[in-house]
Amino acid sequence: MRIFDGDAGRVAIVFPGAGYTPDRPLLHYARSILRDAGWSGRDVWWPELPPAGSDALGTMVRDIAWRELHADAAPAQRLVVAKSLGSLAAPLAADLQIPGIWLTPLMHNAEVVAGLERQTAPTLLVGGTADELWDGSAARRTGHPVLEIPGANHSLEFPGDARRSVAALGDVVEAITDFVATLDGTA
Repeated sequence: MRIFDGDAGRVAIVFPGAGYTPDRPLLHYARSILRDAGWSGRDVWWPELPPAGSDALGTMVRDIAWRELHADAAPAQRLVVAKSLGSLAAPLAADLQIPGIWLTPLMHNAEVVAGLERQTAPTLLVGGTADELWDGSAARRTGHPVLEIPGANHSLEFPGDARRSVAALGDVVEAITDFVATLDGTA
C-alpha cells in the first residue's frame, strides 16, 4: 500500500486491475490529478491473485475493497478510482454512496453493472470499444457520464500506435480532471 498525502477529509482509494498496477499511466495520472487537487489517498496493491474467473478472486477483491472503504474515520469525502478488476468494488461503493472513477470496468459482470446502475453518487465510466470486457451500451444505461474511446483496448491504448495511445490518455486525463473539479465544486 502506498499513501499520498493531502487533505485528510478527502480520501481517494485506488484499486488496480489484475495486471494493471497503480504505477501504470491511467492510475498514475488519476492519482496525480487528485494529489494536485489536494486529495489524500491510498494505492491498493493486490496480493498474489487467485486464478481468473474463480470465486476466490472476486471474494478477495470484495474483501479488500470492504476493508479499504471502511478504513478511514469518516472523511468528509471519499472517492474510488478503479481499473478493471477493481470495479468489483462498484456494488460496495454504491451501498456506501462513494463517488467513483471506473476505468475499463467489467461491464459484462452483472454485479458490477448492478452496482453502477444503483449508484447515485457522482460516477465516471471510461472504456474503449475494442475492449472485450467493456459494453458501452450498458455503461450508458447507468445514466452516468461515459467517456468511450473508439478503438481503444482494455488498457485504453492502441497497440502499434503510441501517438494515438497518448492522445487517448490525454482525453482520459481531461475527463478525470473535469470530474474531480465537480467533486471539489470548482467546475
